This record gives sequence, structure tokens and C-alpha cells, in this order.
Amino acid sequence: SQPRGVTVADIDGDSDLDLLVANAGSDNVSVFQNNGAGLFTLSSTLAVGEFPGGVTAADIDGDSDFDMLVPNIFSNTVSVKINNGSGVFTAAADVPVGREPYRVAMSDLDDDGDLDMLVANFAGNTVSVRFNDVSVLADLVVSTPQDVSGTYRNVTVTGPATGGAGTATLTGALAVVGTLTVHDGGTLGICDPLGIELTGNTGSVRLTGTRSFSNDASYLYNGTVAQVTGGALPGQVRNLGTTNATDVTLTGPETVMQALTVGAAGNVVLNGQALTLPSTAAGTALVVNSGAGTVRGNTATVQRYVDPGANPGLGYRHYSAPVASATVADLGTAGFAPVVSGDYNTSATPGQVTPFPTVYGYDQSRLATTANNLPAFDRGWLSPLSTGAGLTPGLGYTVNIAAAEKVDFVGTLNNGSLTVPLARSAGPTAADAGWALVGNPYPAPLNWTLVAAADRPNLDASMYVFESSAQYSGAYRAYVNGVGAGNPLIGSSQGFFVRVSPGQTAGSLTFRNAQRATSYASQVPFRRGAAEARPLVQLRLRGAAGPADALFVYAESGASAGFDPGYDAAKLSNPSGLNLAALADNDASLAIAGLAQFTAATAVALRVGVPAAGSYVLNAEQLLNLPTNLDAYLFDAQTGQQINLRQQSSYSFSVSAAQAAQAQAGRFELRFGPAAGPLAAVSAR
Repeated sequence: SQPRGVTVADIDGDSDLDLLVANAGSDNVSVFQNNGAGLFTLSSTLAVGEFPGGVTAADIDGDSDFDMLVPNIFSNTVSVKINNGSGVFTAAADVPVGREPYRVAMSDLDDDGDLDMLVANFAGNTVSVRFNDVSVLADLVVSTPQDVSGTYRNVTVTGPATGGAGTATLTGALAVVGTLTVHDGGTLGICDPLGIELTGNTGSVRLTGTRSFSNDASYLYNGTVAQVTGGALPGQVRNLGTTNATDVTLTGPETVMQALTVGAAGNVVLNGQALTLPSTAAGTALVVNSGAGTVRGNTATVQRYVDPGANPGLGYRHYSAPVASATVADLGTAGFAPVVSGDYNTSATPGQVTPFPTVYGYDQSRLATTANNLPAFDRGWLSPLSTGAGLTPGLGYTVNIAAAEKVDFVGTLNNGSLTVPLARSAGPTAADAGWALVGNPYPAPLNWTLVAAADRPNLDASMYVFESSAQYSGAYRAYVNGVGAGNPLIGSSQGFFVRVSPGQTAGSLTFRNAQRATSYASQVPFRRGAAEARPLVQLRLRGAAGPADALFVYAESGASAGFDPGYDAAKLSNPSGLNLAALADNDASLAIAGLAQFTAATAVALRVGVPAAGSYVLNAEQLLNLPTNLDAYLFDAQTGQQINLRQQSSYSFSVSAAQAAQAQAGRFELRFGPAAGPLAAVSAR
């Protein structure tokens, strides 16, 4: 009653003005909060001294909000109320002053960075001066990696868009009386056993103000005893990591957009909470197991996005399970149900089986034991017998599925070394045997260049990733010895082919953590880590439309005119029917052919296969580092034309129906010779 003084201030930080009213008759202050449209609601009534004469709002504790000072005329005191930042006030003190204080003014009288108090005393004809002994806390902006602890007014951890790349590593409790903000791209290191919390004085971060943790920032748990992530960890983060020698346990479900790093002996314990590793057009999240710790629990989900660029519709995609205990049913999505059929495996005409399977494994031993009307290589395909059949870690499976269907695998993440035994049948089918559809078993890309020869005994050094171009068409991307149409990275959940070398009947492939990519950025396609320094020619065969096929011929000391498992990649025929290969001296078809050197006596016979009669083009995509005074030529024995590929990079030719019936060997040669001189007719292949 008897309101005697009023002031306006934004007491709750919502950018509008609220009301503070001193009620002299009831010895209290009424606090009215504004809803932003000029509607005021009583939020609290605060008891003060006797007969308050007014209200002054000022930040007296340096936490960037308005506190309250009330002169009590008959008590000869000033009541001080401290704001928590949201308009809730608590009593700090009743400060004695002169007789009948009427008004309060605030100013930094002693130049120490805080506001001091001046009080006009009506009956005493005096002015009381009271110096503020509260130290004004500094603001902290973290824009570079640094250790952080202590007490501050406001703390800001920046990201690239806000002035840097801040990494705040908490080495002790961080008390913030104002606002803590972790921006997009920033990093917060957390040492407290309780992690980070939304409110209160527990965990690494203790605030009386507000806190904002970006869901596009990185959070690293670096304690020395067991930790929990805490309720304030956003449900989605850019990166999550631990360098703790003991366990870090999830408090809630977590989506990690880029990398989950287990960097020490401690485990990341899922605790029944969902851990999701998303896969989008921007990239696929990965797990980095750089320490002895693992991700413990069976509630992890690994997604696998398919790039729709070459084929947005149905097509064969090669998958591999990055989790233990996955089944064929796990390949299903909201729009796709896997189809299996044991009848396919025994039919003499498997292409006519209904329902036609959409999921297959590969077993090269079937080439010798299966009698059907399929080409030799295709006899190795077999359908699982049920959707409950397991997906063996380290093996691959081909699935006829649309690019828009995002497959996810749920279970315990694979980790550590895994050896896959492989075989090559002897006997009449040996020439076509030895192929194996294996798969990356990890929730991270696999770098084929890090697979040592000792980890692939009796295997060719090459690998092959299938790229779909239509429902039943596509091409195999070969890679060996740093040469190939793609790159050495094999994506998470990706299946690929390898081969037991000719003359061998058994081999193996060992996957290791050391072969895994450890950076989210490593997923960006690349050809080689450095510019190609070797002599190299890349040819491409294409029709009027549709897919193309590439051949690489390069020179490196140690290679030869025969098939060299460490330098050459055997040709794995494309289901599109478009196939370009070099011929080794034993008539083996090669997708990548290495020679010891290019000389004027070098000529490489080509094998060209096309799906139908028509016009086609051979194009020189790359002519790199050719020896001085040496050019590459394409020779067509049918027309007698010889094209200097440096001067004319494309050559068009026609194929009749009879010629298209089988791959042509003997019509085309890749030759090397002087720019203006005769060419040797001796073939190096």
C-alpha cells in the first residue's frame, strides 16, 4: 500500500522493461514483470525496511543484471537485493545510513570498476557514501586453446564464425556469475565427475546467471576419475570425446554429427542411451578409437547415406555391418524390405526366381559347384536363407535398394583387429575364382593405403568398389598402388571386392584400427595425397550416354609386362557391359596396368567390351609425366588410324552387333613413340 517510488529496468533479461514499486505503507517492494506487450504481472513481493521511499536499479555485483537498492526512511537503512539474472531477488544486506534516507544514486566513486552508493538523508541534512567492496569480475573470451578455471562475470568460447577456434579446457570448477556461451565450432573440455549441468552449483560449470551450450560445438571429457556427461550436454553435438583413463557414461541420448573419439583407456558407456552417428550428404560421422577404451553398449546406431548423383533410383549398393550381431533384416528401412530366397541358390535359371532376392552375399567356391545359366563370376552370388541370417563382420553384401533409403545398423560397434579367411578354388574354374566381397567392419572410413602387405597375405594389392548407375548396371572402381579412378578410402558400412592371387588357394585380410581414418574431413574424396609423379595415361570408354569405364596404365620400377599383384589390378567386369582393359602378356585383363617404364618400344594391347552395337568414344583423360620427346598414341587396327592423344584426346569408333557379342582384343593398342617418327610394332604386353 501507499506506493511512494517506482523505477523501470529489464530485470529478467528479456529485452523489455519491468516495474519495481516501493510500497511505503506495507514496507515492501512489488516486482512486476513485463510480457513484452506492456502487460505487467506481479511476480514477487519483497520485504524491506520501514517506510521505503523509492527504488534504484543498478548492477552492483558485476554480473550484468539489475540489482535493487531501497532507501528505508524510518529504518535509516538501505535494503540491498541481489538479482539472479531472471528477476528473482535475494536479500544481501540492510546498510545503515543517515536519518530518513530518501534517494539513492550509484556511481564508481573510487574508480575500482564497481558502483558505489550515495544516499540523500532528508532529516540528517547529510549524504552517506558507501563504497562497494565487491570485486567486479572480468569477462573471459576463449578464442584459442587454453586451460580455464576460476570465477568470471561472462565467459565466451568462440568458434570460427565468432572470432576464432576456442578450446576451453576446464582444469577445475568454473564459476560464472553472468553468462556462459559456447559458440558453434567452440570446444569445451570438462574435468568434473558430474560433467556439465543445466542449473545449480554442480558439475564443472557453476552459474548464477545463464548458460548456452551450442549443439554444433565439441565437448571433451578429460577428467581423472569416472565421469558422467551431465544433463547440460546438448542432445546433438559436433564432436564428443574422452581422454579419461576411466569411464565416461552418457546421461542422455546423444547424436554426434562428426566424430566420437575414445582417446584413452576409459570407455564411453552408453548406459542404455541411444548413440546416433548420422550420415548425410555432408558426410558420415565416425568413431576414432585412438586409445585402449571402447564404446560399451548395444544401443549405437550407424547410418549409411548413399550419394544419389550417379543413380537416385534402385541399384546395387554394397554394404557391410559396422556393428556386431546385425542381421539381413537390419538392412530394412521405412521404404524397403529385404527379400531373400533359398531357391535362387539352387535354380538352373536364377534370374527367373520369384520372388527375386534383393540381398546377396558372394562365395567364389560356387563357381565350381553351381550349374546355372549365369556367367562364371555371377555364379558366386547367393541369397541368404532368411532375413534373420547374420551379417558377418568383415564381409560385404549387395543390396538392390534406392539411394534415398538410408540404412542404419543398431548394436555394439565393431572395434579392434578382425581377420577374414579367404580362398581361391583350384581346378577348371580357378581362372575366374578367388574374388571375395568383403567389407569395412568399422564405424569409420578405412584407408586402403594403410593395409600392409602382411595384413593381406596371398591377396592382390588391389580393391574394387562398385558404383551403381542403374538398377542392374554400374562399374567397379579399381584402386592399387596409389592409382585408380577413385580414392583409397572405403566408407563406413561399405562393401568391396578383393581377390586371392593367381596360383594361391588361400589368403586372408586383417582389418586393424590403425587402418581407420581419424578425421571427419578425411571423407572428402581425393585421388592421391600428393600430385602424381609417375608417368601415367588414363583412358576412358563411354557410349553416347550412361556410364563410362576407366583404364590406367602407369610406369614404376618393379612392375613388369606380366600380372603383378602389387602393381596391377585385374579387371572385374562391369554389369553395364562397358569394359575397357589392358592385356597382360598372359592375356589377363587389367583395370590398372603397371609397366617398368614407357619407351618408344612400348605398346599395350587393349580389350574393349561394349553392351550393344553403336558408336563409342575412347578419351585420354590424363597424360602425365611422359618421358621427354615421347607421346602416347591410340592405334585402331580396323581402320588403320593412329591418333596422337596429346594432339587429339578423343577418338570415336563404331561397333557392329557381331563385334559387340564379345569383348574385342586386337583392335586397339596404346602405343608410345616420338612425336614425329616411326613407331615400333613390338608389343610390351
